[in-house]
Amino acid sequence: MIRTAPLALALAVSALPAQAQSTFERYEAVTVTMNAMTFEAMVAQTPALEGHMPSAELSDDLQAAYSCMFDGFVDLAGDAAVTQMVTEMEAHLATLTPAEVLAGSANVVRLEGVSDDQTTAIVMGCNTVEAFMAHLSSTGALQILMQADQ
Repeated sequence: MIRTAPLALALAVSALPAQAQSTFERYEAVTVTMNAMTFEAMVAQTPALEGHMPSAELSDDLQAAYSCMFDGFVDLAGDAAVTQMVTEMEAHLATLTPAEVLAGSANVVRLEGVSDDQTTAIVMGCNTVEAFMAHLSSTGALQILMQADQ
């Protein structure tokens, strides 16, 4: 089962220096890296997915969902807290393996002042899970996963 909290806080290291990018651009770069690591771990766990995973790049629906989440986090915690979270996630992600990402280890960095319930409400309200599932469905990966679970 795909966990929502790692998706909500999905962040990664980008090639450009942090000062040259907005916090949102850094947040997006991290989500792309997190997607790539998640997909790599999913293929390792379910070899039938090889060649059927979508791009780690954000689809329009994922872009909208992550933008909505980012705005929700800023509204609840403020720019400084979100910038700190992104910085911490960039550092933390550099130490994670794809299997740890899939297992939810990205959860250890929390947005100060935002509860798990608030994070879940943002994720659900922004249709993040639905967008991620649609992204997986676009290449048949979700269908393969469903068959593998039977």
